[in-house]
Amino acid sequence: MEEQVISIYAGVNGYLDGLPVTRVRDFEDGLLRMMRDKHADVMDAIRTEKAISDATGKTLKAAVDAYAKAFA
Repeated sequence: MEEQVISIYAGVNGYLDGLPVTRVRDFEDGLLRMMRDKHADVMDAIRTEKAISDATGKTLKAAVDAYAKAFA
C-alpha cells in the first residue's frame, strides 16, 4: 500500500509531468527502490499511520525532490 501511495504522490504532485510516457515506469521503479533502500522509515510511517502526516510529508517531499533531480 505504501508503494502505491508514493507512486500516486509523485504523479499528483507533478513529478511525472515532464517525462515521456516511456520513462514513467523507470522513474517509478527507481523511486520505489530508493525509498526502500534509503527511506524505509517513511514507508513504515505511511503503512502505520495509513496517511501522510505533516512530518512524513516533508521527508517524502524532500526524498522525491532529490530523486527527481538525479533522475533528470
